[in-house]
Amino acid sequence: MVHAQQRLAAAARSTAGHEVESLGGPTSPQRFLNDVRATTLAICSTWPATAEVLISAEHLDAVAAHTKTLNRAPAERTGPQEDGWLARSVDHPPGDPLQAAALMAVVVRILDDLRGQTVLARVLSRLPSSRAGYRRLKRLAPHCSPGMNAAIGESTHLRHRTVGPPALFPQPVTHRGLLDPKDIPQLLPDAWAWPLDELNGPARQLRRDAAIRLVQMTRGGSRAAAARYLGTTPGALQSATVAIRAWQKQPGNAEAYQAALQLVAEMAIRTGTGGGGPKARG
Repeated sequence: MVHAQQRLAAAARSTAGHEVESLGGPTSPQRFLNDVRATTLAICSTWPATAEVLISAEHLDAVAAHTKTLNRAPAERTGPQEDGWLARSVDHPPGDPLQAAALMAVVVRILDDLRGQTVLARVLSRLPSSRAGYRRLKRLAPHCSPGMNAAIGESTHLRHRTVGPPALFPQPVTHRGLLDPKDIPQLLPDAWAWPLDELNGPARQLRRDAAIRLVQMTRGGSRAAAARYLGTTPGALQSATVAIRAWQKQPGNAEAYQAALQLVAEMAIRTGTGGGGPKARG
């Protein structure tokens, strides 16, 4: 947090012609500060996906508390209620000192990281172009560093490579070599699905989405690639993704789903084939 404060203060009091580092290259202090705004917007507009990318960062609970405030219904907010409040807030630090310090520490960590451009591209690819935050990002881009604009460009490329809106949280490779992906069907069988049935979510879409995530857990790769491996059609993938994304946004659902997936994976390992692998149609 102290390092982040020093970086921001140094940029704020820099004189004309001075350069600072941002995303692996030199830029003006003004562009660096706009990189800070763009990175703040990326984190707050795509949370909790960013938390999966920055799992080792400290005080993420404080950042999560701020994003929860942003995502509250207008009637629940304590700040200004006029139209456009959220669009103007996602690239500003929170008023709470600890939340602001935690968020700025994460932001500066990304901008200082040699892989920060890649991290930002992955995060920004999860920001739907229909969101107000995306339109605000496009307005910020001309005033940001070359590194930030490269990340924005790469995020557009990544977004176009997927089918439908992205998942709310990414799926890491956790079971490579423990479960044969050939044993995973398009729709999970009853023997594997009871942890999902207890979630009170869209049952059929959860079974389809969980199968895709099991493939990612064993093989890695994108959702689109996992769906192709299973033989899932683009239409079925988009339908499942839209339904699951909406459901996951409800408090606690994303965390409960991750826990259920771990149970499903362990059952799949113990019981073997789930009913025919990729050729089994759902």
